[in-house]
Amino acid sequence: MIVTARLKSLSFVLLGLLALLAGFWWSASNPQQEAGASLPLTDGVGLIGPPRSFSPTEAATMFADSRKACEGPCVTPFGTVLGVADGAEARSNCTSRCVLPKRGFLDLESGAYSVLEEAPEDTGLVYVGITYQCVGYARYWWMMNLSLTFGDVDDAHQILYLTEATNPRTGETVALGRSVNGSAERPPQRGDLLVYAADRDDPEWRFGHVAVIVGVDPERGLVSVAEENYDNRPWWNPEAFARQIRLFEINGRYTLLDLSEGETRNPDGGQIAGWIYPVR
Repeated sequence: MIVTARLKSLSFVLLGLLALLAGFWWSASNPQQEAGASLPLTDGVGLIGPPRSFSPTEAATMFADSRKACEGPCVTPFGTVLGVADGAEARSNCTSRCVLPKRGFLDLESGAYSVLEEAPEDTGLVYVGITYQCVGYARYWWMMNLSLTFGDVDDAHQILYLTEATNPRTGETVALGRSVNGSAERPPQRGDLLVYAADRDDPEWRFGHVAVIVGVDPERGLVSVAEENYDNRPWWNPEAFARQIRLFEINGRYTLLDLSEGETRNPDGGQIAGWIYPVR
């Protein structure tokens, strides 16, 4: 079994820092950060640029806030099963701002998901992500259903800028394409990762969000998603999807809005930046 070196060598010495940012720290040295940077296999125009970096003071405040948030009150108890999509079980993170120093790992042969506080001795386990966070669930679903994973990201928003994924069994790489919400000619499809933009000034959306598209109904204009740590409530359909959002096609261009069927207002929703997918 082949695991990318970056994932396999995850250092638990850096646990406090990783817990602070829930795996969502955006590196200033990443050349793909530049706003308007041209990326291969990009469908549409107007790709949202990355958010600003955090100051040391902001980082220290977030670290304290994330640990305190885990003390509750919880929307649902930490670890509660919220639903399952295509064999990938989703659990509660207590509240969206909670970050616990625990990691998820997947046994590709058995499909067993393990939560550990220390690096595993079993090299057959593949790193999924910080426990019950949205990025980890996206990796989990992709590994279970597409036999693909992606490398370290510092921010859920950053997923939209990735250019390749890896088969954790063989090490083969696959190119990733992305569609820009509002100008995309390729409609969202089952298995795509739906990426929300980060808003540094909104505590609930500081790092953006990512969900897996598990169903598309173009006639009704609905897209079904599976996810962790969106609102930590039981899924609308606990055996299929977490919730549904609106899909619009206007003159051959596709737009997704964080609204459920019949809604015209969602004061707690986020801005959808686009969706990313393997190109074979």
